Amino acid sequence: MRYFSKQITNFLKKVGVDSNKRVHIVPKSKSAIRPGAVLFFKYKRPKRQGYDILLVVSPVVKDAKTGNKLFTGFKVPSTGDYDVESLEDLYNNKALPQENYRTYILSKIVGPVRRVV
Repeated sequence: MRYFSKQITNFLKKVGVDSNKRVHIVPKSKSAIRPGAVLFFKYKRPKRQGYDILLVVSPVVKDAKTGNKLFTGFKVPSTGDYDVESLEDLYNNKALPQENYRTYILSKIVGPVRRVV
């Protein structure tokens, strides 16, 4: 049995995912972080560090100015009525609300990246 935070456990229950069978650790790389993937990970911030649940909308790219590897995603709200399929439908129809888009720096992810399959 895997242990996840209350936020992640509630999200997995809400979308109907068995954490032992349908959640996989993936590498922090272009091959694993692809558009359409539902991921969660801990992200390092100046004041707090917490889990982000994300629907990836752009692949990992290298920023020409800073050299950081970046990717963009839709931050899934912790409250809401959705499942993995409805998130994929929103992604496919390009109907994700703009205010929830975030850009992440790959090197600021703390620990493993987990993908919901």
